[in-house]
Amino acid sequence: MGTALRWSWLFALSLLFAPLVVAAPIDDPALKALLDTAPSAKDYPGAHAVCLLREMEITIDANGGTVVRDRKLVTLLTPQGLSLAQWSIPYDKSCETVEVRKARTLVQGQAYPLNPTQVVESAVYPGMAWYDALTLRRFPLPGAMVGATLEVETLFKRPTPRIPGEFSARLPLQMSYPVRELRYTLRAPAAMPLTVRFAGIPDPALETTDEGGQRITRWRMTDVPAFKVTEAQTPPAADLMASARVCSMTSWAPVAQWYAKLTEGRDALTPELSRLAKAKTKGCKTPEAKLAALHKVVRELPYIGIEFGTLSDLPHTPKEVAERQYGDCKDKATLLRGLLKVVGVSSDYVLVRTNDRGALDRACYSPAEFNHVILAVRTPDGDHFVDATPAECPADLLPSGVEGAEALIIRGNGELVTLPVSSAAANRTEVTVTTTVKADGSAGGQAVLRFTGLTAMLQRSALAQVEDDRYREALEPVLAARLGGEATITALKVEHLREPEQPLAITADFFAPKFLQPAGDGLSTSLPLFMYQTNRYRSVTARLLPFTQGMASSFRMQARVTFPDGITITHLPDVATYAGPVGAYGDTLTRAGQTLTYTCEYATIRGTFPPETLEEYRKFAALLALEGRNGLQVFVKRE
Repeated sequence: MGTALRWSWLFALSLLFAPLVVAAPIDDPALKALLDTAPSAKDYPGAHAVCLLREMEITIDANGGTVVRDRKLVTLLTPQGLSLAQWSIPYDKSCETVEVRKARTLVQGQAYPLNPTQVVESAVYPGMAWYDALTLRRFPLPGAMVGATLEVETLFKRPTPRIPGEFSARLPLQMSYPVRELRYTLRAPAAMPLTVRFAGIPDPALETTDEGGQRITRWRMTDVPAFKVTEAQTPPAADLMASARVCSMTSWAPVAQWYAKLTEGRDALTPELSRLAKAKTKGCKTPEAKLAALHKVVRELPYIGIEFGTLSDLPHTPKEVAERQYGDCKDKATLLRGLLKVVGVSSDYVLVRTNDRGALDRACYSPAEFNHVILAVRTPDGDHFVDATPAECPADLLPSGVEGAEALIIRGNGELVTLPVSSAAANRTEVTVTTTVKADGSAGGQAVLRFTGLTAMLQRSALAQVEDDRYREALEPVLAARLGGEATITALKVEHLREPEQPLAITADFFAPKFLQPAGDGLSTSLPLFMYQTNRYRSVTARLLPFTQGMASSFRMQARVTFPDGITITHLPDVATYAGPVGAYGDTLTRAGQTLTYTCEYATIRGTFPPETLEEYRKFAALLALEGRNGLQVFVKRE
């Protein structure tokens, strides 16, 4: 059966079993001419669809309210592209409306419209620890087949901006498939000082005209490549995707003043909460001590976000948070701010753009640039930045998604800052393993693991998902596999799990019945392996995009193995050292009588690295994975 005939047959079959749709001829000459030039798969190798045309028209009123018309014409090139016929439109139901003005499939000169009874809505993030009005409007477009074109035109209305009279937005210029032609139109009051900048793509020519009190800005782009990230651990999509940044504000002052006014008085405490603050800080002499005591009270509240409409910005009052016994980042920050104030410690809100959102655009003055709230606590040594959101984070540490991020202190006209970053030495894992081998080849011993800083926070977050009485069940197989020799854990102790100010400690006694195993004419064993053994990039020989390491950390393991008399050590593993742009590594092996002591230390460097650094990372990863070193095997013989 020929390709054209096969797809015509499938198209007819899809209409037969679909809800009744009434086709109409395509009578728009311009549309017919556009469809006559539609490409095929051979014109776009590797693409499953191509956007023939995207038109976006944004009309901004004097109050900053917007009406957005978005029209897309998408041609399906391959069977995989048929999934696009299941169309989704995300919008925020609490502050905007959406109207589907046109939704149809264009094929063989006919237009097959959407069946309105098939439109459904659902939450964008169901089952998450926050509640919002982000909604997906979904519907199937009838009669989709390879070669068909989907046409969808929507109208979004958002009458009330976050900051009255102002407008700002990041407008995406790329899609997940190529765009043959892109047309943007901005209509704004002529008196609104709108600026348009571009990122990630050469600046297109702007055409600006004034008509009837409006300033109209247009630009057109052709042959826009698809946005796809197939490489691991790249910077956030916002840093890589081409976009237009549109803003009417000329500084951060309106944003700072808006948030200060919005939150004014929200941190007022009830008498009960005031008494609690004073009781918890009794005997505390410094702002830092008071902060540590009150931070503990706030961070232990469960995280639940209520983000409908204005509640996405407006924090609940301390009274509401205390009554409900939960809160999100801005709720917890407000409660902590109120508690600190009553004991004489001043603080300011800080709006943060977390690292997963990409870099802050310092000239796109908008509250939408931020997605998190923490505090800047005023101390004699300056601002102390504190995040009360995660239960596993102490007052003197910022989470990895927050440290190093750019932020706006809500103080005066706003102060833009880069948040501090923890050192590799602070984020440390220390492992000590002591093993005594018996004459029969079995061994017993103890492993002690100690975590500080962000490494402790990550371990606590993982263990927080485990019920108290199931720690052994969760940890034993992991520890036993690292110890080798078919080890089993005979005793296990976890200390300071819910005390983030203290190092997290795990102590495991173990017994390994087959620590020594036959190997040729002798015996062998592998030293304990607690290093982080990454597989990332080890098989990759080339890279196009930068890669990231989101946290600086350090590791030290010392494994001491004592063999019984009558055992002769015949071969020891090699050791190695490395120092480069992504980290440093070194291990040593010493011998004193029947005791071997193996020490391994390494550190990772936080940062974003250019693609050409990949080879250095592969060298570093190979050392962590013990490539070419036979898994730290020790060979022995019985005398």
